[in-house]
Amino acid sequence: MAVCPEQEHPTKAFGWAARDSSGVLSPFKFSRRTTGKNDVTFKVLYCGICHTDLSMLKNEWGVSMYPLLPGHEIVGLVTEVGSNVEKFKVGDSVGVGYLVGSCQSCDSCSNNAENYCPEMILTGGAKYYDGSTTYGGYSNIMVADEHFVVRIPDNLPLDGAAPLLCAGVTTYSPLRYFGLDKPGMHVGVVGVGGLGHVAVKFAKAMGVKVTVISTSPNKKKEAIENLGADSFLVSRDNGQMQAAMGTMDGIIDTVSAVHPLLPLLGLLKTNGKLVLVGVPAKPLELPVFPLISGRKIVAGSTVGGKHNITANVEVIPIDYVNTAMERLIKADGNRRERRDVQSIILWDMPHRPSHGHGICHTDLHMVKNEWGLSTYPLIPGGGSKVEKLKVGDHVGVGYMIGACQSCDSCSNNAENYCPEMIPTSGAKYHDGTTTYGGYSDFMVANEHFVVHVPDNLPLHGAAPLLCAGVTTYSPLRYFGLDKPGMHVGVVGVGGLGHVAVKFAKAMGVKVTVISTSPNKKAEAKTDDGQMKAALGTMDGIIDTVSAVHPLLPLIGLLKNNGKLVLVGAPEKPLELPVFPLLMGRKIVAGSVVGGKHNITANVEVIPVDYVNTAMERLIKTDVKYRFVIDITNTLNVAYFLPDTSL
Repeated sequence: MAVCPEQEHPTKAFGWAARDSSGVLSPFKFSRRTTGKNDVTFKVLYCGICHTDLSMLKNEWGVSMYPLLPGHEIVGLVTEVGSNVEKFKVGDSVGVGYLVGSCQSCDSCSNNAENYCPEMILTGGAKYYDGSTTYGGYSNIMVADEHFVVRIPDNLPLDGAAPLLCAGVTTYSPLRYFGLDKPGMHVGVVGVGGLGHVAVKFAKAMGVKVTVISTSPNKKKEAIENLGADSFLVSRDNGQMQAAMGTMDGIIDTVSAVHPLLPLLGLLKTNGKLVLVGVPAKPLELPVFPLISGRKIVAGSTVGGKHNITANVEVIPIDYVNTAMERLIKADGNRRERRDVQSIILWDMPHRPSHGHGICHTDLHMVKNEWGLSTYPLIPGGGSKVEKLKVGDHVGVGYMIGACQSCDSCSNNAENYCPEMIPTSGAKYHDGTTTYGGYSDFMVANEHFVVHVPDNLPLHGAAPLLCAGVTTYSPLRYFGLDKPGMHVGVVGVGGLGHVAVKFAKAMGVKVTVISTSPNKKAEAKTDDGQMKAALGTMDGIIDTVSAVHPLLPLIGLLKNNGKLVLVGAPEKPLELPVFPLLMGRKIVAGSVVGGKHNITANVEVIPVDYVNTAMERLIKTDVKYRFVIDITNTLNVAYFLPDTSL
């Protein structure tokens, strides 16, 4: 039989709670535990209203328990400490944030990252170690283990310090963790509300150039004059957004409403990082092609003050809390709504013959113009100052044959991310002529974009390495998934996937292949069990699938701080579930074309006149690994056949 909240513990307490998903708060009597030997008890003076409170009150994530007493930006004065407490004394100004418990034994807890512990206990609306319900800070008193209590410096006003316990660490942490804290960097902040305005303050204190991105032009004055932002972008103004394309090292996105990611990804430089800290109730659309073409990252970060930073607040009485929630829904809150809990006491308160050419899924995308940038006629595929190569050498050309040679990417040997990169086929060369790929009898390319194929590699097996090889080798290295003993998943075992498996194994990595196409109902059920057993076991995943597919099961397989790297490019956006991304500080990244250990691809060699059938088989995934066209022995015959297109 359920225990009445008033009788669950010895110490009587009162606050404001919601009884159901309407989210309406009203006076509520309950109880707190007595001060344990490791506990700190304090009188609550202020508690912030966070958008997470609103989501929990309305059960937007489907995990809320009622009655629910929210609040996790709690500050006050210590009234009692347990016998083992050494860090605090009666009269200290203290605070409690988003969590009040964790397992204290997992990797996250051992690394002072209890906020990513799988057994983390939320401050309100969860079950504590003893099975009792946790109640948040919309109340008169608070009891918490000292490990989860923080001291508030005497120089910070308590009402302004309260939001730092959530909004503060939620924005400070990703700036530090994702390396967006270096003076001179350019960081965008999406939204200038409760989280956003604190993000601006922290970033400016770090010496970072800050641009606020908002849908509302009315917020420009406060962003620049009041918060110190360097510039302001109206996200609905296409001209402003276009002018800022490719200028930002990172973006902190604080918006909790469903919104498009494509414009934000466009603002990022190559290798840029879009970090989501707001939690939309529904998945966001993730456009994969711009993620891959710029090796960009979309990451999540949850709760984690320096420089004497406080939040800008509006102090309200407790009986205004429902109105404050409605204002929060309407984004009408001026900074962080601040509940004056003292009022509770008063009011109840990213010229030689060709021998062979591989068929890549990118060829299929380009032939069918699935990305909307093909030019026709299109042949898909791949001097006197030349010093690296000589007549008779085995050579290859991959995805590109030109770049600007002057941008940051080119200067760092990453021409594949050059904004003026010239694809091997279907593009315009420096002289305005059309580039034609390797489904042809010979190839001419600048030596900078020609690679020497080692003599020990068979040419038909080496051909796919010029795309599939570098496409999978590069992210394993770049994202640090190449350490012996690591556990990496590979989604799909086709042309890209089988090469990824070979590279990873050569690096000493434990590899799990993940199939996306169970064919029988019984197999599907077995797969569900296998996926559940593998939850949280992988350091990273290389996703090679080019069809639209769910990301949620893959994100679930990752450990905290795990990396899901997309190298396949679906033509439509994928659904990105934000909540699991945030709760594990996980990353979804893209990586485009970039052989060690004598690795070659497994191939099926075909004649050139079989190419259309091969394309159809590629659509149906009716190919085990990689098609390679026998150019030398079959193109000459096909070349002189009548042109049936006339």
